[in-house]
This record gives sequence, C-alpha cells and structure tokens, in this order.
Amino acid sequence: MSEEELNEFESLDEEAAPEQEFSGVPDQGETLVDAGPAGQTYDWTKAPEGVKAPPRIDLDGKETILKKADIILPPPDKPWEKTKAGDKDFKYCTFILFYDVDGQQEYYSGVRVFKRDGGKYSHPTVTRDRKNQASRLLGLYADFKAKDINEVNLREFMGFLNSQPKVRIKSEGVTNPQTGESIKKNFVGEFVK
Repeated sequence: MSEEELNEFESLDEEAAPEQEFSGVPDQGETLVDAGPAGQTYDWTKAPEGVKAPPRIDLDGKETILKKADIILPPPDKPWEKTKAGDKDFKYCTFILFYDVDGQQEYYSGVRVFKRDGGKYSHPTVTRDRKNQASRLLGLYADFKAKDINEVNLREFMGFLNSQPKVRIKSEGVTNPQTGESIKKNFVGEFVK
C-alpha cells in the first residue's frame, strides 16, 4: 500500500515538523481555555429544534454555500494524547462545516490543541502537509487564493470559511476509526468563484 493509500485516520497524531504546523497566532504564551472543573455553560438557545441531525445526503459534484465553520475545543476532562515522538501532549478539536443543503454538515479531522502550562490549551493548529482532512481543506483554500499554504493563518482561513463561500462538494469514502464502519463524507472539493 502506498503512502497516499493509507487511511488518513492512522496518521492524525503524527508529529509535524515545526515548519509544517499551522497556528492562527504566534505562540506568545497566550491560552484559550482555563481548564476548570466545571467547564463552560451551554447556550441552549442555539440548540437544534430537531431530535437528531438529518441523514447524510450524497452531495458529490453539487455546488452549495458553506454557511459556517466551527472549531469546538475539547472538554477539560478529555484525556491528553501523546504525539508519536512522545514529547508533546495534545487533544483533538471538533471541526464542523455546515452546508446550505437540507441541514447537511460534515466533520473534518485533523484540528488539535497542544498542552500549555497549567493544562491550558494552545490555539488550535492544523498541519500544512495536506495529509489529513483539515489540512487538505487548508490547502484548497491556499490554492484558491493563489497563496503558499505556509502563508495562511487560522484567522484568515476561518474568516473565509465563515464568509459563506460557494463550494463544490466531492464525496469520499472513509472508515470510522472507532467503529470500523465505512461511510461517504461530503468534503469541499473546491471553492467556486
């Protein structure tokens, strides 16, 4: 099996070289979460009215609007994982894109935070190697803007994703690493002008 054919979930926790890391803000000792025991208060006014998410629709080849993108920080009680090199602790974030078609949304893997002093979080990071789902999306954005992927910061990237850009969807089969189930996910295949 070639390196390109490997299941991308198998390489999610690979350690990226510092020049491949993507962070929205240079590391200045700033942290986002004070991991207190109580967690954050949930804003129930934003809860969906339905009981569960609508069933996934195959959107392959369809153009739609990306309504919004969210990065959800991991809860304080989620255990830290070690990088493959074993020298850093990290947690995965939840990265969701919401499409303007029948309530469709898609989860992208590959966004994580690193442990700072006191168990606090770094800003979310995405590698720049185009090997995981989030990194490939970052690469599509860089190509669309005719930029080097290393020049794109998190604020710019998330700002664009939340500007309701037009996208063309590419469905892709993936295997859920926890259940082993094969599913088709609706990824952004390209940004449309």
